[in-house]
Amino acid sequence: MFKDKTVLITGASSGIGAALARRFCRDEARVILVARRADRLAALADELRMGGFSGQTAVIVADLTEPKACERVLFDASLAAGHIDVLINNAGLGEYGLTAEKDLPALEHMMNLNMSVLLRLTHLVLPEMLARRSGWIMNVASTAAFQPTPYMAVYGATKWFVFSLSLALREEVRDRGVVVTCLCPGSTNTEFFDRGGYQDRRSFLTKLAHDADYVADKAHRALARGKAFYVPGLLNKASVFLQRFVPLTATTHLAAKVLGSVGQSSPGLGG
Repeated sequence: MFKDKTVLITGASSGIGAALARRFCRDEARVILVARRADRLAALADELRMGGFSGQTAVIVADLTEPKACERVLFDASLAAGHIDVLINNAGLGEYGLTAEKDLPALEHMMNLNMSVLLRLTHLVLPEMLARRSGWIMNVASTAAFQPTPYMAVYGATKWFVFSLSLALREEVRDRGVVVTCLCPGSTNTEFFDRGGYQDRRSFLTKLAHDADYVADKAHRALARGKAFYVPGLLNKASVFLQRFVPLTATTHLAAKVLGSVGQSSPGLGG
């Protein structure tokens, strides 16, 4: 399905983004890798070119939170590979800890990347997709989108934004040739847990984590099938399903018990 399509992936230097790049390259797609770390992008591009993957790759180094960065990335992408057929909004950050004790600029930076950048890229590519009556957009949210998440309060709120926006946008374009899918992974073994207050709690928060390759394979299949949203993993699916039958205040309280028992083990969680 994605052979000879141009796929732009943000946050492509590691984790789910890198795994998705490998998956789309197996489709013989043209994959554009976007992230801040030039060395990591170059290494991944070399791996894809030399490792038996059939697709073409291009690298764009960018901090998407900088002014006009999204416009520059799409301009460079058009020079490298023409129009964008598939947009994967994967770039994102997390912050863990008591909200009052987190660094406010860090929280605002996370909100910018997780929400504003995703919206801007989507808004920039969508008109052309609609004009062609062809295109795919995958926005990466989280299982945190389905309930409030104390100790990850702002992060969870950004992922609810992504989830809600994706489903609403999907409805707007459903008869116009464009597919919008929201990926909602649970805990995944990636570098996500190497910063933002998660570092000392990695072992607890990743006990039931999936590998990035597993999540990428499931995400690729969901996008190809035109799913509205997809939650990888049976336990994650069951958790999201059962939340429908429990009052929101109760699920929030339970989340606080689980996440707070970890957060309170190190008083004074600073940003």
